[in-house]
Amino acid sequence: MFKTARQNKVTQKIIDQIRTAILEGKLKPGDRLPPEKELTAQFQVSKQTLRESLRALEHMGLIDIRKGTGGGAFIVEVDIQITRESLANFLYFKNLSIENLSEVRKLIEPHAAAKAAKGINTEGKRNLKRLNEEARRLLHKQTGEDISRNEVDFHRTIAQATRNPILILMLDFVENLLEDFKKILKPDAAFSRSVLEAHERIYDAVCANDSKTAAAEMLRHVSEVEVYLARLKQDVDLWRVDIQRNTG
Repeated sequence: MFKTARQNKVTQKIIDQIRTAILEGKLKPGDRLPPEKELTAQFQVSKQTLRESLRALEHMGLIDIRKGTGGGAFIVEVDIQITRESLANFLYFKNLSIENLSEVRKLIEPHAAAKAAKGINTEGKRNLKRLNEEARRLLHKQTGEDISRNEVDFHRTIAQATRNPILILMLDFVENLLEDFKKILKPDAAFSRSVLEAHERIYDAVCANDSKTAAAEMLRHVSEVEVYLARLKQDVDLWRVDIQRNTG
């Protein structure tokens, strides 16, 4: 299955070959890699190099190394949370702004809403309706974190309805970043009410299989959220400057 790996950066070559085998469908979740002796022969590398490569793959979440009887290196499906956190850790050092996030949302979320409107199933519609009903109950209780999680789950459900794993991953990641911004800026109940109203319009369009309206309502919603959060961030920044002046 694998070729000799004698070039520079041997560990990366081994990782690339195993990842390619997964992409090609030669390796699936639950499959066990060949024994160490067989792998070192196929790659023509030392045990130490092979073990370093396998540890790197385990850290990436692609394999699970088990000890004992029946142990070995097993292919596992990468958890979306691990992927999301890895991407987030990278972007948190890039001075990420609300405008950056909103630009990406405007590009992909209207498309996702339009695609969802064309192919959403009964369960998807039921989930969107449930989330909106739950949001209305949470608004009465004024539980901020639960409302924010509900709002994000609505968008994730739209993403799931596209049945496109790349869109699902991208939107899950984007919505998680949005949730992080909300935790910092703490939007009020008025914001959540406007979000619910927008979600209800999107829900109506999606359930009517009206892709054009679904896309338009999603774009309107994302734009409104951008304006609101940007204004809130400006207020927070001004407040911080004022505090610094008074304590300076």
